[in-house]
Order: sequence, then structure tokens, then C-alpha cells
Amino acid sequence: MSNIQLAIFISKTSVSIAEVFRSNQTIHWQKDFELLESNAEGYRTQLTKIFSELDLSSEYSDYSLAWSSPKQALIPLTLFNESTSVDLYHLLFGDTVDANMIDFSRLMELSMVSIYEIPDWVKSFFVIKFPTIVFKHEHAITLRALFQKNTFNRKVIISVCDDYINLAVIQHNELKFSNTFECQTADDIVYHVLYVIEKEKLNTEKGELFFLYSNEKTLNAVQAAQNTIKNLHKLGSLALTEADSSIKLQTLCV
Repeated sequence: MSNIQLAIFISKTSVSIAEVFRSNQTIHWQKDFELLESNAEGYRTQLTKIFSELDLSSEYSDYSLAWSSPKQALIPLTLFNESTSVDLYHLLFGDTVDANMIDFSRLMELSMVSIYEIPDWVKSFFVIKFPTIVFKHEHAITLRALFQKNTFNRKVIISVCDDYINLAVIQHNELKFSNTFECQTADDIVYHVLYVIEKEKLNTEKGELFFLYSNEKTLNAVQAAQNTIKNLHKLGSLALTEADSSIKLQTLCV
């Protein structure tokens, strides 16, 4: 399994597990599961059952986990160096989250830091099961992967998660815009995408708009949103391109 990475995409409501070929970023297989637990012990019990029923290899080239939560923020590296991840998180989201649940990932390509909350049950379960696994917030993984490719021309990226989207704009090798929006339906996705496009005047210059999805549920939402956007004819000079899986991007971030 020297060419295959075990990639996990998990939130409080779902988990997707995939074997991904590192050489060409294609998915060998993927399975999606709904998580309906309300406490740490419940999550650990359900995850134990899920993994016990999978025919996993005893060894992969790499292990990675993308944690999905709308409570994340990108902080300039200079500001991060003058404070702490805990203080910055509490400033942005309040102090209701315990300090042990706050983590961060450096994005040296952008001179920024991703700060986010991640429950103890996520780390405790997966570190024990896969000791070499790499944890990052899913948005940090997406940005890091994208900035390993051509980022000069305008790109509008919408990463669709279970109950929110990340919308990022890249141009001239810089991150021009990044924000998170809560979304329950495909219509919510369309509203936020078209609002940002109009507000930021993103349709006045040639570029690409593409969606990322993590599982079958989010793929269905992406397809519905794409169809609506096509019918509205409001993209101007932006070209709507084929959606792709965000899980593939984990091969570029370990």
C-alpha cells in the first residue's frame, strides 16, 4: 500500500473514509457514514463499529484526517505570533469552548494560520487507531492544496460541507477572499455564492468557478446548486467547471 493514502473527512454529523492513490489523486474506494451521536462515548462506539467492518490494510503510505466545522478562522501569521490560538479563538467565537479543543494549522504559503475547534473524541479515537495520522481543518487542507497549483488566474472555489460552505477566491497568487456560510439547502448555497459574486464583482473578469464535495450528500447539493446557477445565467465571465472531491486534496497536504 505504499502508493495509497487513507484519507478521512469527518464532522459531527458524518464521516467519509477513502483510499486515495497518491500518484494521481484518484479515489480507489470511498464509504460514507452518518453520525448521530450526542456525546464522546457515543461517537467512539459508532466509529469503532464502522472501522471494524471495513477491510482496511494494515499499513498505508500516509494517514490524514480533515476535520469539518464552521468554527474556523484564518489569522495573519504576524497577528498569530503576537497572541495565542486560544485567545484568538475566544476573541472570535467566545469562550464557551475549552482550550484543549482549540487547534491550529500554519499555512506558510499564505503567511496565515487556520484556527479551529476540534473535539477531544476526534483526536483520542484516531491517534490511538492510527498513531501517525495528520490532523488539519478541511479548509486549511483545501487552501494548501490549491496553492500547490496554478493560482495566477482567478478561481472561485466553493467547498460544500454538511451544513456550511467555504467560499474562497484566488487570483494573482493571493487569497483574495475567504468566508464561511451556513447552508442547509442547495438554494442556500446558490444565494451565498451569487451574493458574493455580485458584491465582489467576480463575474467581470475571466476565471473559473468550481465546487468541491466530500460525500454523496454534499455531491447531491453541489449538483442541484450547479443546475440552478446555470439556469440563472449570472456568472458573467466566470466559467462553471466540473465539481471534484475534496478528499483527493488530502494527498497534497501530508
